[in-house]
Amino acid sequence: MLAQINHMAMSSHHWPMVGRFYEAVFGLRNTGRSRPLNAVTVGDGYAGLNINPIRDGFAGGLDHFGITVEDAGEVLERARRKFPEAAIVKRPSTRPFAAFSGHDPDGNVFDLSERDKSKLDGIYADTKEEGGWNQERYLNKFAIRTLHAGKVAEFYTEVFELKPLNTKSPPGSYHMTDGRVTLSILPWSIPVFEGMSIKRPGPDHIGFKVESIGALKKSITEVVGGCTYLAPMPTGGNKEAEARKALLAASTTGKFQLADPDGNWIDVTDE
Repeated sequence: MLAQINHMAMSSHHWPMVGRFYEAVFGLRNTGRSRPLNAVTVGDGYAGLNINPIRDGFAGGLDHFGITVEDAGEVLERARRKFPEAAIVKRPSTRPFAAFSGHDPDGNVFDLSERDKSKLDGIYADTKEEGGWNQERYLNKFAIRTLHAGKVAEFYTEVFELKPLNTKSPPGSYHMTDGRVTLSILPWSIPVFEGMSIKRPGPDHIGFKVESIGALKKSITEVVGGCTYLAPMPTGGNKEAEARKALLAASTTGKFQLADPDGNWIDVTDE
């Protein structure tokens, strides 16, 4: 039972604009399943990106990711047997694309659905024949920074059968894949943020595979020239900003890093 990472989610005060950024810069497609009061949903034919409006009492930024499996019952049994500190609960019937939500042993949240029961096949299709499509720029990573990285990595490999990768960067991190999208588990502690404000444990950055870093940079220049509202948020500049920029570079496995208009970190590779 190899699970598929089928979506990633973030919250934003400017969710329609952030959705346009991912469409314009990375070529993600609006799925046509508009939920004007709830979210912008874009995707690459395999994985979706949901940009949700911020609700009262909630923080913005990267929020959670979703996993599709063949048999949710088997996942529930594995999680309860091996990781009692984790929990998975059934969601309201108004959310058929995420029948369950859960958290890993450190409290990081994920959605869970069964493949043949997912309603958002336009975003979450795992093959072209099932409603997806192929494109050169696509989501390839969701990274979480968490206190007990080893225990959390064990949870995702044992419960969901994500396959470990040999990538060793940064020290203390773990990387696993569904065959296309990587889940990166990074260590969290206060000393990691020396020289800057403390970033809470939780989702850290997302990643994209592109055909060429040079082509991506050219696209960004063209997009910003057409609409400055879609400009990436600058990284670096003063002492703390440079520390954040250096942390991001040291925490990623790609070749180029940037931030979307809301400041969400993105790691990009063309390999």
